[in-house]
Parts: sequence; structure tokens; C-alpha cells
Amino acid sequence: MRAAADYFSNHRRRERLPWSLYHRPLTRRIARVIAEHGASPRVLIVGCGLETEIVGAPPSTRWFGCDIDDRAIRECKEARLERAASFAVCPGPYELPRGGEFDVPFDVVIAKEVIEHTLEPIRWARTLSARLCPGGSLVLTTPNYGRFSTLPLLEATALEWLARRDGFSRRDIHPTKFDKARLERLALGESMSLISVERSFLSWSLLGIWRRRGPP
Repeated sequence: MRAAADYFSNHRRRERLPWSLYHRPLTRRIARVIAEHGASPRVLIVGCGLETEIVGAPPSTRWFGCDIDDRAIRECKEARLERAASFAVCPGPYELPRGGEFDVPFDVVIAKEVIEHTLEPIRWARTLSARLCPGGSLVLTTPNYGRFSTLPLLEATALEWLARRDGFSRRDIHPTKFDKARLERLALGESMSLISVERSFLSWSLLGIWRRRGPP
């Protein structure tokens, strides 16, 4: 079996069935959150993979992306040459890029399907929330491992078969598993207020929204 880094192959499947059943509802909801911040919000996608923007967001949104995998950033830059400087590699698993536009606070910080890969989710999420401007929104999505979700069964069967075909296993890629209650308890500090934690239509995923206190 090839290295677990071959999980990178998953990035290209987001818009294809059946993966789109998981991702498209999240994308639509995130686009609505972004739209709440005006016509030209500054948005950072953390762990962007190959996702350079969120479909359905305001057309004048100013996009930035970062990922710990330099392969993803190289491909994002090649796909968006006109704004290649808006993509950067994270210096470490609990660090975000610094310098230039990355030092300016963001209206929205998004991390889709990343927090479950971290060993210290609170530390990681606080790193993200620290980059928000007052009134800014943090959006985190993660697989739902709650008791009424069918996702764990899918991961252990069909999705595991597909993963092994591509040279990796899903068994250990999510060391931190969330249900709705655990995501609601995520302690982001006094400056952050939890707005909601929502289940997707099929209950496969969770989407949490927090807001930094202070005027927008």
C-alpha cells in the first residue's frame, strides 16, 4: 500500500457523485455565510486542497487559501495565476501563513473537513479564529460521527474499499471525531460566540459557525 499522503487523490472527487452529495450542501450553506459579510468580503480557506473559492459566494469576494500540503498550493496557484500570491503553504500544522495580505484580518475563515485531522482541535481552531476581524465568522465543517449518522458505516465499508484502491486507508486519518455535542463544546475563547452547529440533510456532516465579538 502506498503512503497515506495519497489521500490527496480525494481532492479531485468533491464535485462528483456520490461525493457531491456530501459536499454541495456544505458549499451552499457556506456561501450564504460569506454573503452576510457584504459584497467584497475577505475570505480565507484553510486546508483549501484544490478548492480555490466557494461556489455561490458574492462575485467580488477576495479569496485566500492555505494548506499544509505544498502540492495543493502549487495546483491552486497554477489554476489561478492572476491571484497566485493569495495562496500559501502553512508553516506548520498549527500555524497559518504570515506576511502581506495574510496579515490583514479576514471577514470569514473557513475550514472544510480539516479539524478531524488534528490532534489538538481547540488549539488549531483558536489559531484560525485569531485571524478574524471583529464581527467576522469562523466556519468549520467535519464528518458527523453522531449516533444517528450512517457515515461511520459508509466509512468502514464502501469508502474504505475506495480508499484502499487508491493506496491509503481511512481508519486513522480522522484522529479527532466529532458529533454535534462535541463540536458545540469546542472552546474558542471569550472573544468567540457560537452561532450554530447544523447537521447536513443526510446527517453525514456537521457545520459550525462562530462569530468574533465586536462591531463588523
